Amino acid sequence: MRVFVFAVATPALLVVLLGYVVGYAVGAWITDLLGSPSPLVAERVGWTTGLVLLAVVVRVLLVRRRRRREGPHQK
Repeated sequence: MRVFVFAVATPALLVVLLGYVVGYAVGAWITDLLGSPSPLVAERVGWTTGLVLLAVVVRVLLVRRRRRREGPHQK
């Protein structure tokens, strides 16, 4: 059971981390452009981006899995 949790949690954490890094960088860049660099805003944007990316990846994987189970459609 521990291997299964590790095998699922590691890719999920990497997806969240990737989204966080990209979101934080964009948030920091935009707040810097606006003249008020705020790490708090960049942090919130980073976490939001990471969690949204995780939700999108899970949704895409579930849709692909459902389509594979249904098999090819006949016309």
